Amino acid sequence: MSYPSYTRAVICYIEAHITDEKLNHEKLSRQIGFSWEYIRERFRNDTGCSIARYVLMRKVKRSALDLIHTDKTILDIALGYGFSNHETYTRAFRRVTGMVPSEFRRLRPLVGKEELLTGVYGVGLLTRKERRSDIMSKNICKNNDSTILYGVPKAGWGEYGGLTPYPICLKSTAAYLGEDIDYPFIMASSGAAFRFVWNCTDWDLSNPDIYHTFTESIDVYRLAAESLGREFFILERGKDTTKEEFITFIKSHIDEGYPCIALGIIGPPEACIITGYRKNGDELLGWNFFQADPEFGGNVEIDESGYFISDAWWENTDTQAVMCIGALKGERFSADTVIQNGIKALTGRQDSGYYKGVMAYDGWIKALSDEKNFSAGDNYSVLFEKMLCQTDAMNCLEDGRSCAASYFSALSKADASRSEKYRRISDAFAKCSKVIGEMRKLYGSDMDEMLKNLADPAVRSQTCELCKQAKQADTEALSLMKE
Repeated sequence: MSYPSYTRAVICYIEAHITDEKLNHEKLSRQIGFSWEYIRERFRNDTGCSIARYVLMRKVKRSALDLIHTDKTILDIALGYGFSNHETYTRAFRRVTGMVPSEFRRLRPLVGKEELLTGVYGVGLLTRKERRSDIMSKNICKNNDSTILYGVPKAGWGEYGGLTPYPICLKSTAAYLGEDIDYPFIMASSGAAFRFVWNCTDWDLSNPDIYHTFTESIDVYRLAAESLGREFFILERGKDTTKEEFITFIKSHIDEGYPCIALGIIGPPEACIITGYRKNGDELLGWNFFQADPEFGGNVEIDESGYFISDAWWENTDTQAVMCIGALKGERFSADTVIQNGIKALTGRQDSGYYKGVMAYDGWIKALSDEKNFSAGDNYSVLFEKMLCQTDAMNCLEDGRSCAASYFSALSKADASRSEKYRRISDAFAKCSKVIGEMRKLYGSDMDEMLKNLADPAVRSQTCELCKQAKQADTEALSLMKE
């Protein structure tokens, strides 16, 4: 689908400003370089639709994604897309979709990426999910200078109630591809909900990283994609990997309308989403957990859509890999497959210098109990780093085990034949999460208070007792899963 450059610019402007209450005619005219009257006339001639009607349609379709993938009230969604009240939104929504918002939310029709024109994707109402054969039958332009995927849901701390970057990114990406799944399913199906790791020899800030979940670091990423029945592609950065190889990988998938998930780009090697490129790939756009962090994102520009803009992504040595969750190719994982992978993640073992699974609690307890780790000579920075490790461990377990509990609770309601066993597993994981919540209370929320408490042998002793309780709950859940 091809339009003149000025009509293309109008469509991109609308997508980037879709949540504005009204279209800013003056700003749009300045950006495109034509009068509002000329823009309006040419848009109608090129598309057969007035700008006002087109904007209304795009607002409704973008808001449809929120109806399915968030728990926001219908009024909050309406106001968030610039509608003045519930009634105005409902009338517009019915006009575009044939349903009122409440009915749409209940029936949960397929919503996901739609090609608006060559090199520009948005959100639309779909009839089915895309397979590789569908892509092969399309004439997809591979010579774009830029391709932008508008409407990919934001990935950041706390989105979907989560604290683990990769599953948050995958949830956003999957929603854009029309997958109606929740965050606990991704956490469980990838194995991330069952992970726990402790470095045998040191207080290690990489302890909570999900690449430690299994023996092979990429398994956790691959399983998450395959659990949705989708293709999985990955390019890791080795000593001989070039920027051009990364650009080729990113462009090939973005051009097909598929967001990429990268490790790094801005700041540490945590997962982020690449939603587009400009300047033939030298400039990337997307969502990153550190894009608003002054330490890491101080020189990063923010696009009108909210996406980051980075032209120094390759110079960041923490940019370690890029991957893509591709077209549909099979079925989602069964509960048995998820449980088998969960058992692998949770089973106690020592692997490449790390205690993993339930054995990680032993390493944690040993580190907390060793008074040499908390000598009077420890300075603030050393104690601060240990507190970060302690906080990371608590976040990892609280987020993971609450998701595991939610996943098994849902199974209990869906499968009457195993309902009681699933409920018991859910209860065990919920107990573990609750114990970690009690542990968190020992330290408080003020950093000075947290450091003081970590240095206190009595607080650490209480922490170790709670570690034992959490391990017992996890061990019980593991035993039930093995049944």
